[in-house]
Amino acid sequence: MANSVLTQTLIDGPRNLEVKVTGILDTSNLAQTEVVVPATTFKVSGSDGNAPPLVRLNHIDYSISDGIEIIVSWGNASGPITPILPLAGRGRMSFVDFEGLRNNAAGTDGSIWILTDGYTSGISVFSLVFELVKEGLIYSGGAR
Repeated sequence: MANSVLTQTLIDGPRNLEVKVTGILDTSNLAQTEVVVPATTFKVSGSDGNAPPLVRLNHIDYSISDGIEIIVSWGNASGPITPILPLAGRGRMSFVDFEGLRNNAAGTDGSIWILTDGYTSGISVFSLVFELVKEGLIYSGGAR
């Protein structure tokens, strides 16, 4: 068998985006993998569609096998460019008290990437749920 990662969009509305990522590691650490791609998300009617929105991370739920860590990063078309946070164990992190985590990296496309560290042998699993809000280039027609 080989490592596998499944990304599922749970909510993709005009404002909110929720993405679930599940993975099974059985051969090695997971290499850099793009898991949130704003360019492919729903755009509000009337938007020009030329550029993807940015996203704000409001909450993340995670469950990660003991011994491994996941590094979550903002990215662009060529890969991850700015680490957001490392995750290990199980829990929920909420960032709404200060209006979420925003991507302020130069040249970003709003994507989110993950990689794992710490895999040794056997099977390790993880599950992540990103609760995001679309920002930036989302608007609903009319003057900008």
